[in-house]
Formats: sequence, structure tokens, C-alpha cells
Amino acid sequence: MSHLPRSARVIRVIVAITLLVPLTGGRAQPVASAPPAAFSVGAAFDVGRNRLVVFGGFFRGQYFGDTWEWDGHTWTRSEGPGPSPRNSPQIVSDEARRRLVLFGGDTRADGALGDTWERDAGTWRRVATSGPPPRTVHAMVYDSDRKRVVLFGGAAAGEVLGDTWEWDGGEWTRVASGGPPARALHGLAFDAARRRVVLFGGTRAIAPNAEMLGDTWEWDGRAWAQLKIPGPSARDHTAMAYDVARRVIVLHGGGAGPDDLAETWTFDGSVWRRVATSGPRRMNPKLVFDSSAKAVVLYGGFNGGPSNELWRFVGSAWERIAP
Repeated sequence: MSHLPRSARVIRVIVAITLLVPLTGGRAQPVASAPPAAFSVGAAFDVGRNRLVVFGGFFRGQYFGDTWEWDGHTWTRSEGPGPSPRNSPQIVSDEARRRLVLFGGDTRADGALGDTWERDAGTWRRVATSGPPPRTVHAMVYDSDRKRVVLFGGAAAGEVLGDTWEWDGGEWTRVASGGPPARALHGLAFDAARRRVVLFGGTRAIAPNAEMLGDTWEWDGRAWAQLKIPGPSARDHTAMAYDVARRVIVLHGGGAGPDDLAETWTFDGSVWRRVATSGPRRMNPKLVFDSSAKAVVLYGGFNGGPSNELWRFVGSAWERIAP
């Protein structure tokens, strides 16, 4: 299967958000049984309700603001108000407080967004009007040891960012301005066994043929440190999640080469290992750990067009579970 040239991919996913116009009008739509296939959705596993929650994204000029939940068997569209429709929101699960946290994203009309929302017991509520500068294509993760949401990087108005912020459930605090070089579309995961946030890859600029990165960094709550170790090829549009059952970080997809899109790697704190080469071919998927299934699951992403497929990583192979 052929893959898109890097310039075309970047234009499709990033530059396209500045060119597409949201759809308006009242045309009736059939009732869907699964989330629409869309680029750049947000997703997290709600540990309090044992649900995978998917929100936002865009496709063919339409920005989505629907919230969908997967209970392990069926997709359900959640009713009620919530964040405005947007591309590339970032969502994580605050495990201690049993709620989801959403920050940022973008639309053509508003540019990068800087609002913070929490989802508690199935209801969205805006919780902060100040915090990190607006941004999109950033990365967030929950530090379960320090009970903080950690945010790094992203982009706004064509500029990539390199700041680190933390959310404690009440307010945002900027905790570092140094560390990894500024970037967007990188992977981020919290290694619960080692109590470290791990960052990999990304891109230095939101532009066709921009340099991709292949470096690994760790945040211990006080400072960033680069790990001088070999690993996956340089790539952006990648995704990472911590596999609690196997005690490793799982990375999947992204990159520029034909093999990168289907690769799965694990990181145990010392060594990156490529453990699969035949998974779903994806750029910018969402990876989360499903605590009910005790496995990493993958939702969406794209390869030419967007996907709404759901996959589970079992041992060293992927199995498709929906739709």
C-alpha cells in the first residue's frame, strides 16, 4: 500500500485546518452507530465509568463537537452541552479525581484554543479561564504519582512551543520553559513504574517537509533530561500510552517511511524495542490503556483518509474490535 508524501500529509492534517470552512445548515443526518471517521480527535479512558471517551476532530470542512463513549461492546453518543467543536483537542484521565481533562485544539474561525474542561460522571464543565497560552497539536498526560496533568509543546499561529505546564485540578502552573526543543505532534506517556513522563519525537515546525525528531526525554516533576539511547526512527504524528499490565510504554505509528505507519515499539525505561510491524497503518491515532480489558487500545488516526476503527494490542499483535 502506498503512503502519502510527507508534504501532502502535513498539508492535509495541519495546514488544512486553516483552509477548511466549517459546515453550516440544518440538513438532517441519519443516526450514527459509531463516531464519524475524523482527523485529529481527542480520546481518553474514563476510569471512573469504564468508558473510552472520544471527542472532536474534523473532516471535509466540518469541526465535530460530539462526545462518544465505548463501553467495551457498543458506541453511544452522549447528549448534553460540552466544549465547542474543534480539531486536535487533548484529553487525559485524572485517575485520582475520576474525571477527564480537556485542553485546547483549534478551528479556522478561532485559531488555537486555550480553554480547559473537565468531564465528571458523564457531564462536561468548563473549569478554567486562565492557563497555558492557546495551542493545538500539543501533548498531555496524567502523572498518577504526583497527581498532575502534564502538558508540553504544541503550536499556535504557526509557531511551535516548548513550555511545560501542570494542572492540579484547580489551576494551571508553568513549571518549565527549558528542556526538549520546541515541537508539536509528539508522543507523551507516563511511566508509572518509574514515575517519569516520557516524550518522544515530534516536528520542529508546522510546515511541509519540516524536520522530524527522534529524541527521547524524561520529566521527573522537577527537570527534563534527555536519554541518549537508540529508538524508533524520527517521526511526528505518533502516539504513546503506558501499558499498566506489561509495565512498558507502547508507541505506534507516525513517521515518514512506508513501514513506520504500522510499527509498534515498547520502552521499558532503558531500551526501545520494535515488537510489531503489521499493525494498523496510522498517523496521529489515539492510544489509551483500557483498565477493564487490561490492554492498550487504539482509536482512529488516518492513512490517506481518517478512520473510526478501534483496535486492541494483545501480546505482540493487534486485533480489530470495532466497528
